[in-house]
Amino acid sequence: MLKVLIIGVLLVSFSALKGEAQTLGADSVTKAAFADARSFRLDKQDMKRFRKDRKNSHSDFFKPVKANMRDTALLKDSVYVTAYRQAAYNKTRKRRTAWHYAWVTAAVYDGIFLVLPLTVILSGNTANLR
Repeated sequence: MLKVLIIGVLLVSFSALKGEAQTLGADSVTKAAFADARSFRLDKQDMKRFRKDRKNSHSDFFKPVKANMRDTALLKDSVYVTAYRQAAYNKTRKRRTAWHYAWVTAAVYDGIFLVLPLTVILSGNTANLR
């Protein structure tokens, strides 16, 4: 009975070690893809076309570019290419235009200059302002 228990524990521990060793390689390739995708940026024409259909993450816009890569041998690795495309898509999807920031800033200032006088008027302490 003790032999069966020891063999069972050894088999479980060896199978757990094997699983960890396989995922470490994929994780390092994924980290390399995310690091390489940090320098990714669409040009103006491609960005205009991308804005028409923002949900298309499988577009050719997000292919890995040799200029952005540290190791070109990773182009043949499907895990790297998939992770790079996903990271480049997420980065591009979060990009905003200058007009977006101008509208947000204007809305914040309008809110401040509308709420501040209303709080002073509604508080009834207008005698201190004179």
